[in-house]
Amino acid sequence: MLTLASIAVVIAALYLAKGVLVPLTLAVLLSFLLSPVCDWLERRWLGRIPAVLVTAILGFSVLGIVTWTAAVQITSLAPKIPEYRTNVEAKLSSVNAYAVAALRKVTSTAQEMGDKLSPTELAAAGMGTIAQPYSVRVVTSPISPLQIFGGMFGTLLEVLGTTGIVIVLVVFFLMQREDLRDRFIHLMGKGHVTVTTQMLEDAGTRVTRYLSMLFLINVTFGISVGIGLYLIGVPNAILWGILATVLRFIPYIGPWIAAAMPLGLSMAISPDWFAPLLTIGLFVLLELFNNNVLEPWVYGRNTGVSAVAVLVAAVFWMWLWGPVGLLLATPLTVCLLVVGKHVPQLSFLGILLGNEPVFEPKDRIYQRLLAGDSEEAATLFESYLEHQPLVEVYDTVLIPALALAETHWQLGELHEGKHNFIVESLKEMIQEQGERQQELLAKPETANSPMADGDSIRVDEINSSRLSILCLPARSEADEIAAMMLAQVLEASGCRAQAISVTALAGEMGDLIDQCTAADVVCISATPPAAVMHARYLSRQLSGQVPVAKLIVGLWDTNGDLKKARERIGCDAIVVATLTAAQEQIGTLMQPGLPQPHTQKPSPPQRGPTVMAGTYR
Repeated sequence: MLTLASIAVVIAALYLAKGVLVPLTLAVLLSFLLSPVCDWLERRWLGRIPAVLVTAILGFSVLGIVTWTAAVQITSLAPKIPEYRTNVEAKLSSVNAYAVAALRKVTSTAQEMGDKLSPTELAAAGMGTIAQPYSVRVVTSPISPLQIFGGMFGTLLEVLGTTGIVIVLVVFFLMQREDLRDRFIHLMGKGHVTVTTQMLEDAGTRVTRYLSMLFLINVTFGISVGIGLYLIGVPNAILWGILATVLRFIPYIGPWIAAAMPLGLSMAISPDWFAPLLTIGLFVLLELFNNNVLEPWVYGRNTGVSAVAVLVAAVFWMWLWGPVGLLLATPLTVCLLVVGKHVPQLSFLGILLGNEPVFEPKDRIYQRLLAGDSEEAATLFESYLEHQPLVEVYDTVLIPALALAETHWQLGELHEGKHNFIVESLKEMIQEQGERQQELLAKPETANSPMADGDSIRVDEINSSRLSILCLPARSEADEIAAMMLAQVLEASGCRAQAISVTALAGEMGDLIDQCTAADVVCISATPPAAVMHARYLSRQLSGQVPVAKLIVGLWDTNGDLKKARERIGCDAIVVATLTAAQEQIGTLMQPGLPQPHTQKPSPPQRGPTVMAGTYR
């Protein structure tokens, strides 16, 4: 409630103080735009005051010339508008002939019905009734000469006054920009000088670069529009080029507002549809070129603001400050985004306005599974596989998502039905991936495929003999799913890996011991939250039956100390935390000439056991 009340107070203050804040904001943004020119002049041959004056004179002179040119073009266009009426009506009639005819028919029918209403029927109804209400006319009071003068010159004086205030503010902002910056940092950054300085630098860099590049792009767009319309034959091409430059500062809809006016004029001057089609094609081609080629090349869309946030901000600032707010929407939104990134209390602004993902890949898949959308979760999984190797996606995405589900279920935050759905969905994704992998491994060219390069040790680096590896779940179905992932990764490495199900694990212990004895390596798979406890129980069951050098314990997605975890397990096993580390450990067994794990001597008792964990996250 306090946050909502604060937002309401801020919005009310922005609205009520519009007359003060609009010129101030315009002056600040123009200062950002002109400061690179002022710095360049100051570094070359001019001092601070001459550089500021030259920059202001040049900038506002160009703005004044452009405004005067647009006014002259509008003045010359106004007398010609009645001449184009015939062509416009002809084209509208050809396009909307049926609609116009139908509308006229309805109008004439209604008028005829009104005319046919007899005077006796009207007289039968009394005055003031529904059938014949009283006739009411609103008479306005005469307008005084002072009101006429105010209506004629009030708006002009307001515009001129605002322009003068903005010019003066820009000049003083450029002259004292370092002093104003230091005062703002001292005022806002007491105890947080570093954060405030970084925020100002980030905001200044983003806004200055955005405004400068956008200004250049819009000027290029306007010049191209003016030249194109001149070649097409549209009158007053300079005016439409100026309007295209200005209106393109309005995000997304500005160029099409600018296209509407020359399009209507091309329809008015042309007896056919050739000129209007060329006009539409000109704007479409220029906008496609700017959006897909010029803008990514010039500034790479690095404002960091999402497209939806820009549209919502445009509506908000237009409602708050009118047309000026529409032009200032994107720069102000960029400033709010920067503030949200650097001020923890306003971090919600960074989430609402930014275009960066708010969820990590593991959280996105887990959230989709929580929502019951297994299809989108599978699509996300496949999209990650396009950019990362399978083993990395398993380590960083699926196993952490599986660990989250298991942890929340153990804490009682997930009911059993939802937990079963998540587990089954993950198992289906892994099984489907295993089927695709088997198909690829069955092809002769699999050794040269991207999967073989990205997910496995190269075939020419491994021994011709294939190790037999048994992957055991420590206890739960989540452990079984992780064992299936490990088996797939090891199969891609050239091993013969088999994942045992939880059901088979609950069977005869003798059969399990026989399988473990026949295997070259036994891998125990355990997921949080009770990974160490479950792995220790199964390891002790196998102790004395399976050679200890062949035992690898995977404590997946654990951030704890693996050395302490190995001490808790209490047997001579290799403890790893990721599938990548397990793959590396087994890879040492497949490379000839390297010392094998079972040949290593045990560490002295006083130094404690050695954990061969490889690299782990």
